[in-house]
Amino acid sequence: MSDRIDDFLKENCPNNEDKPSKWDEVIKPEASYLLTGDVGTGKSALAHHLLEKYGKKYSLTPTVVGIPPSKRALLPEGYQFLNDKSEIVFAENAIVLIDEADIQLPLDSNKDKAAVINALSLPRQRNQILILAYHFPRLVKGTYLPFFSAFLFKRPPYLLEFATKKGSDELMAMMKKAGERFDEMTPEEIVKNTYVVAPRIRWQGLLTNELPSFWSDDLSKVWKGTAVDEELRGIEQVEQAQLPIGEELKKLLTTAGEENPYWHNTKELRKMCAEKGLKTTGTKHDLVARYLGLN
Repeated sequence: MSDRIDDFLKENCPNNEDKPSKWDEVIKPEASYLLTGDVGTGKSALAHHLLEKYGKKYSLTPTVVGIPPSKRALLPEGYQFLNDKSEIVFAENAIVLIDEADIQLPLDSNKDKAAVINALSLPRQRNQILILAYHFPRLVKGTYLPFFSAFLFKRPPYLLEFATKKGSDELMAMMKKAGERFDEMTPEEIVKNTYVVAPRIRWQGLLTNELPSFWSDDLSKVWKGTAVDEELRGIEQVEQAQLPIGEELKKLLTTAGEENPYWHNTKELRKMCAEKGLKTTGTKHDLVARYLGLN
């Protein structure tokens, strides 16, 4: 009798895991995805969840580019590791993550244009899923947006003017929409939700996401102390700003939090000031104050 009941349940009440989800419509082989969001919002956790789930679903090898050899033991058996972006061409039948893509595959200049186009074109030729995770979406040129099948947004940075590149109006609009959905969420809810814009299937909306089965706090800090981390943050050891900071700037710095990378990336601050025709000298506090017109 119990066997007959089990058979009935299998036929009429399939397991939820077997049911297609909206994520299954969004994430498909032979496609590239842009993942972005503020620090501590769950970008890496989402990326590794996608590698775990869709590597298994589509029989693709989970692959990570550039992760330090000393940190590879944090990932489960079966992962493939590439030393740099030049090796992506050899990763066939793989779901590939380029974390800290701001440094590993910058999309804001013509310097590596050939490498960028090759990487974004490879998924169709190599049966890949390519996921690029960025802290600074302003480093993504608008001309590259059509290469992506979908945009995966965790909570955007506190000040969007620090996040998007001049001329990337489409990206700014998407981030503003995403920001509105995250405004009322708790930190725990933010990590478990992603705002998705998927032009290929003509859909956008909020989706819940799980954490990978092997997730640990150490994985969220896998780049800490590496050359990639130092270059990304652009930290300069300087004295307190010589120019008056001003109460408004102090409030902004306190509200946004000193850990926000946009305050630390002096190279990016100089670039933003230059785009506005402003002086590019001084400390990070000088640059922020000058950019916001507070001094």
